[in-house]
Amino acid sequence: MIRILIAALLAVVLQFSVNAEDQRSATVQKLYEFSQDVLSEKLTPVRGGTKAKPLGCYLGSKDDIQFRSGYKDVEPRTQCEWAYDLNQFILTNGGGWDNFQKYSKENPPSSDTNTLLDTSIRSYAGGKDPKDAWERAHIPYDKQAAFADKWWKNNSRAYSSAVVPPKDWWLHDAVVDGNNLWTRYEMINGKGSSDYILWRDSELAKLLKKQ
Repeated sequence: MIRILIAALLAVVLQFSVNAEDQRSATVQKLYEFSQDVLSEKLTPVRGGTKAKPLGCYLGSKDDIQFRSGYKDVEPRTQCEWAYDLNQFILTNGGGWDNFQKYSKENPPSSDTNTLLDTSIRSYAGGKDPKDAWERAHIPYDKQAAFADKWWKNNSRAYSSAVVPPKDWWLHDAVVDGNNLWTRYEMINGKGSSDYILWRDSELAKLLKKQ
């Protein structure tokens, strides 16, 4: 009986693992197609990737960057795999848009004047409130960079052989691009509200500053 139960449990675990990998592969493929659709103008204005506009993060601010580390030379599909896995890491650690919405419902604004924009400005200015949705749903740059270091060591010989400071540049490029690519992908797949855009841009602005 015990052997039967163990076998059944292993079968369930294996099936879950297969389903999760299938989901990852399917999403990465869609993300790859999106990242290569340079004619749609849905991504290239903010990410670049052309001769006229090299790969980077372009939000129309003084913090805009053009990637200069070895990350820019990584195969596009690998960059998409990275963006997917980074998002899973963020979700697992309580971050991301869906968690932000959940936290916002748990602690709604105390007045009508306490709008999403108001709380965004206050959060960006610095206050740390354990109940604040902006704080709870933001996974700090250092934590994302630590995950990035492990991921790229396992997935890139070029990264593993890089030396400081270029390795630090690679991490920054990867964290910013992973978030930028994934949130733009989400935006065209049902999450294109003005509130989502405000949240997304706030997240990218913090990461560009390594916050």
